[in-house]
Amino acid sequence: MKRDPREVRGRRFYLGIFFRCCRVYQRIYRRPEGDRYVGFCPHCLRRVEVPVAPGGSEERIFQAD
Repeated sequence: MKRDPREVRGRRFYLGIFFRCCRVYQRIYRRPEGDRYVGFCPHCLRRVEVPVAPGGSEERIFQAD
């Protein structure tokens, strides 16, 4: 039986972001409010913010310009 990931205690939801500015991959994590994911490029500290859509997305890896 498959578990609903929302039931797993302590799980941190994240998106994989490929920062094209520095050609590096980084995870960004969902804010405690649950309305968006926020993170920074680990090299140049460029900020990226991704809102959580009502329908969500099946994609887990995105690119940031």
